[in-house]
Amino acid sequence: MSTRAGTVPLSDLQFLKIYFNRKRLRSTTANLKKMLAEAGGDAICNGAIFLRNQTPACHLKADGQARKAPNYRAWAISWDTPADFGVKTVPNGDRNYMECVHLIIGGKKINPVTCGADMKYRAPRTAIGTKNGRFAYYVSKDRRTPEQLRDLLAASGWDNAIMMDGGGSTCFMDSEGKGFTGDGRVIPFFLVWKLKSGDACEPEGEKPMVEINAYSKAKDGNKKLSTHFKVKEFACKDGSDAVLVAPRLVMVLQSIRSHFGVPVVIHSAYRTPQYNTKVDGVTDSQHCYGTAADIVVRGQKPAAVAAYARSIMPNWGGVGVYDSFCHIDVRESKADWKG
Repeated sequence: MSTRAGTVPLSDLQFLKIYFNRKRLRSTTANLKKMLAEAGGDAICNGAIFLRNQTPACHLKADGQARKAPNYRAWAISWDTPADFGVKTVPNGDRNYMECVHLIIGGKKINPVTCGADMKYRAPRTAIGTKNGRFAYYVSKDRRTPEQLRDLLAASGWDNAIMMDGGGSTCFMDSEGKGFTGDGRVIPFFLVWKLKSGDACEPEGEKPMVEINAYSKAKDGNKKLSTHFKVKEFACKDGSDAVLVAPRLVMVLQSIRSHFGVPVVIHSAYRTPQYNTKVDGVTDSQHCYGTAADIVVRGQKPAAVAAYARSIMPNWGGVGVYDSFCHIDVRESKADWKG
């Protein structure tokens, strides 16, 4: 396949990052796979144009650090978090942005396209932008001029498009090892993205207003919180002593236990912020407040457990259905999702 293109809802993105090829690896298939694995993403593609000394040629800022800051303003892909990704003018206060050739801005085709003579010819192309409020990407070995690429993306409904480096730099690789390379040159920086999965699918919620009690695993581990649940079952898996538990969560879990009449196994309840980050939990996960638990009910499918949990929390609480477990939390608002 010589073209990889698509769109992703911003809410489905766990992260977008600019990855620096500090080891100066050539963009071979093996090395793209290696860099993607190191970045922890689901897909990687080439970034904006760069100079012979491997430094950026245009505005570039990553993780809050400006790597190139020319004395002009321009359009670029720009974001703090995936939720606010877009095409914006730079420099700005976002933590990340990458400028190159803008083709479509606010649904309007740029004419003429402004770029150097070395980018005007027909060549393999990469573009990043937005379509219907979604993250959009286009990486292709098909040879097009910037104007032909612009017209193609506009006809496809893109709202904004920034053309990245092209020619021999054009490359793409996904986590399944599918993609293509350019001419094997050393590319100094790439764009990497990852889709939410597992715990990262939990919708972020406000800090809960419910009662939350603090315990010591060492001192209170065997303390019974209800007929069938003890403090130690809610402890963080990193071995830390502090345990936060919301009584309302215990009440819901006890109701589930009584309804099905079989053991409820808690795989993850309270998490320290550090452990939540380690397991790729969503920022401000309910687990960090002691108001959530990932559970398995013996002999029951997660969907059945979720259905009963929702029946006793009709207008509040979070219920997430995963392949092998069910997430339950006692947030004030109602949230349902599948992981």
